[in-house]
Amino acid sequence: MLDIDISGFLKQHQLPQTYQAIADQWFSGLAEDIFLHHKGAGKPIIVGINGAQGSGKSTLAALLVYVLEQHFNCKAVSLSLDDFYFTRQERLKLAEDIHPLLATRGVPGTHDIALARKTLSDLAQQQLPVSIPRFNKATDDRFAESHFETVGDAVDIIIFEGWCLGAQAQQENALTEPLNDLESKEDQDGSWRRYVNEQLAMLYPSLFELIDIWIMLKAPSFDCVFNWRLEQENKLYDSLTDNTQGQLMDKQALSRFIKHYQRITESCLTTLPDHVHYLYELAPDRQIIKLTTHKAEQKTEPKGQWLVFTDMDGSLLDHHNYHFDDAVPTLAHLEQQNIPVIPVTSKTQAEVELLRDSLKNTHPFIVENGAAVFIPVGYFDAQPEDTIIKDAYWVKEFCEPRQLWQSLIEQVRPQYQDQFKTFADAGIDGIIAMTGLNVHAAARAARRQYGEPVCWHGNGNIKQQFIDDLKQLGAQILEGGRFIHVSGQCDKGRALEWLTQIYQDNSQESRLHTLAIGDSQNDLAMLEQADYALIIRSPVHALPPVERQHNLYISTHTGPKGWAEGVNKIIDATLHSDSSNLPRGNHG
Repeated sequence: MLDIDISGFLKQHQLPQTYQAIADQWFSGLAEDIFLHHKGAGKPIIVGINGAQGSGKSTLAALLVYVLEQHFNCKAVSLSLDDFYFTRQERLKLAEDIHPLLATRGVPGTHDIALARKTLSDLAQQQLPVSIPRFNKATDDRFAESHFETVGDAVDIIIFEGWCLGAQAQQENALTEPLNDLESKEDQDGSWRRYVNEQLAMLYPSLFELIDIWIMLKAPSFDCVFNWRLEQENKLYDSLTDNTQGQLMDKQALSRFIKHYQRITESCLTTLPDHVHYLYELAPDRQIIKLTTHKAEQKTEPKGQWLVFTDMDGSLLDHHNYHFDDAVPTLAHLEQQNIPVIPVTSKTQAEVELLRDSLKNTHPFIVENGAAVFIPVGYFDAQPEDTIIKDAYWVKEFCEPRQLWQSLIEQVRPQYQDQFKTFADAGIDGIIAMTGLNVHAAARAARRQYGEPVCWHGNGNIKQQFIDDLKQLGAQILEGGRFIHVSGQCDKGRALEWLTQIYQDNSQESRLHTLAIGDSQNDLAMLEQADYALIIRSPVHALPPVERQHNLYISTHTGPKGWAEGVNKIIDATLHSDSSNLPRGNHG
């Protein structure tokens, strides 16, 4: 235990002398651990404090800043998640567009996560000066910018506190039944709590992932929160003038107010204790009764350039209409950050060329499930070895041409007559019928060079025998979301690995990081191969059975909305550099 004098802190915050003993017993060692972690990291670190309303987060944050600065000679700053609430006007717009309960500050979906992310990132990366917003709870609105705090000097340690820091989204079945009378009366269809849960799943992880050290002040139950929060309100009341006191909540209003927080608070009390580094368990009178610690490991954030390898159908493109509108803002941010988005698809060269025009994409692409990589001539300083020049591309081919695989299909056709139809069988009209493509798109789909898609419409029990027969003849079979693809010994993972090496050979970065995105069986090889994997939920089939467990993310949404959600989560450090250019929820 360190012997640290905090008399100045006690006077500044009008705390009783008894708090000195609490700090000595419970928090002086914590401050030393944070200091040592910062020294070991050799860079600014962020400390997150979770706790229910009234649990003492703000006091602990202020104490840590004081001790770190006065006794460890560190520059520290404290921020609150509360200061990043949307303005009152923005929340009223949310209430009008989505649900009336979103007018009340507090729950996920009422914070400007992009602004919070930018502020913390700028502090940690010393992008100075940094303006820190402040929220006025008496007026239920953000202070004017003239009241924001400006940090002009480099910061060593950032203390960030918030009631829902680290909260996890709930499963859909947990949202079915209302938790209290607020939900049963004012959210009868569950749309408010589902929106809140969706925002928590989609936006907040990008903020939580910045935190190096986690602290939790754990209430014994949610029942204590009302009394703790009432005490906070009374203190705030005493600190205000007569003109502003009337804007605070009475007991009845406060009782309704905290019910907005109940669901996520109770979830945090259950799920967070096993995942924090410092767990302080509180008694009903807020006295600390137990501390459990887990060593905080040094975080090694990925550095260097990213490469995004993405499946198209069902991933970047909507499964039903092939639109990608929901991914447009994220695509634009990736392009601004010079992060290549590389299509990796079962589609043909002709199909991808058209899509690249729509996407304004000028990067290499991988066709027909990894059969060939197409690199625009001149994209790199020199033509990669083992490539041929074809049209305006340097092309790396991984398997034999289509004609070989068509001949193998013909060999087994007599045993499976009328059970399947190939693209060659179907012709343009048949491809239109099978895919819903227009005539021009169907014509491009028909121009396959390295394999043959098969639409199985017969007896499902014998489909596997058909696949096994083709494999015996030397074909490789991949099952996508719509078709069986018959080709050679190639896959998306092998093509990803080859192209990544080409990028690495032409890059000044010491390390390239790869993200693979897909939704189906034929994406497995690249999902397993890449540094990071993002699986997009499908509206028509189950998730592909990946074996990896590290750096694996599964989207909440389907199609391009899930694509943007996942990419923002994984590569958020580059995508959240300017909050003013990012969407704020779904309210315009």
